[in-house]
Amino acid sequence: MSKKRLLIFGCGNVGGFIANNLEEFTGEQYIIEGFLDDDVQKIGQLLFGHRVIGDIDKISQYVTEVSVVICVSNPIHRKSIYEKLSSLPNVNFPAFVSRHVWISNKVEIGKGVIIYPGVAINYNTRIADFCIINMNCSIGHDCTISRCATLAPGVSLAGFTYLEDCVEMCINSATVQGTRVGQNSIVGGMGMVTRNIPANCTAVGVPARPIKQHCGYASMKNEG
Repeated sequence: MSKKRLLIFGCGNVGGFIANNLEEFTGEQYIIEGFLDDDVQKIGQLLFGHRVIGDIDKISQYVTEVSVVICVSNPIHRKSIYEKLSSLPNVNFPAFVSRHVWISNKVEIGKGVIIYPGVAINYNTRIADFCIINMNCSIGHDCTISRCATLAPGVSLAGFTYLEDCVEMCINSATVQGTRVGQNSIVGGMGMVTRNIPANCTAVGVPARPIKQHCGYASMKNEG
């Protein structure tokens, strides 16, 4: 079987994970053509064994089909990249799901999703397009994880949790059953969501409470 061409957008920690572990994923076989990154100072560098060959405009030069995986941890940034690329006719966005993940029957996984090893996902759950689910997350039954959400390592979502678009759940944060986190919001590390969290805020603590509002997205950590 011939291998498909793959471009990795983002040469931080998520991109490094994909580049170093292609054999970890089920599905198509790929050959990495290189990294892309918005930081023009990285262009030409050799990172994780592969060259940074350009920025986002490089993709428009492809006249035949190419696969792109968006490896940017910031949900808002990831969404903006996809929106810039979605109109290009020759680009597709495969999901990268570790072969060491437990996924129940009746789980829906969208395009461009990245799921790390050690994740467990129960039935009737929907993972929408371009979500990143990091190592050892536990996702209960009947959950909805909307587009471009990011779950850091060790996140636990109880059944019927609803994460709106571009939510970030930081390391070891959790929800109780039936709670909802509004779009663009951040739940800080080890935070416990016991009641609904509004949109566009940062919430921390046990129980998690909003401590500030922000317009769009204000990340609590460095880009990865």
